[in-house]
Amino acid sequence: MFITDKIWEHLLPAVETTNEGMAREDFEKGIQDGNYKLFTNNKSSALTASYNSILRVGLAGGDLESLKEIEKKIVNYAKKRKYKYIDILGRKGWEKVLNGYNKKAVLLRKEIAWVL
Repeated sequence: MFITDKIWEHLLPAVETTNEGMAREDFEKGIQDGNYKLFTNNKSSALTASYNSILRVGLAGGDLESLKEIEKKIVNYAKKRKYKYIDILGRKGWEKVLNGYNKKAVLLRKEIAWVL
């Protein structure tokens, strides 16, 4: 899946805040190469990357309620693939609206429970 203009519009504020110097093409290449996974709906988008047993949300943007729905999809994806944690790199405000995450400096982490 390529990053459409609508998806880029969702992600751009996060890119401008946290990923200075990275271009849309860099993220598209990461998706094509399998290094990033894109979760999206009509109102929001999130981009994740895998780090060993951690699935990290590096970029997210759009409508808050819609992002909460995407977060559920990310959790299900992480459970199916037996990740131990989901990390969110983002602004402090996320800790107020997402349940189950603990503040780790500027990093929010959720432990994923899955059954063998």
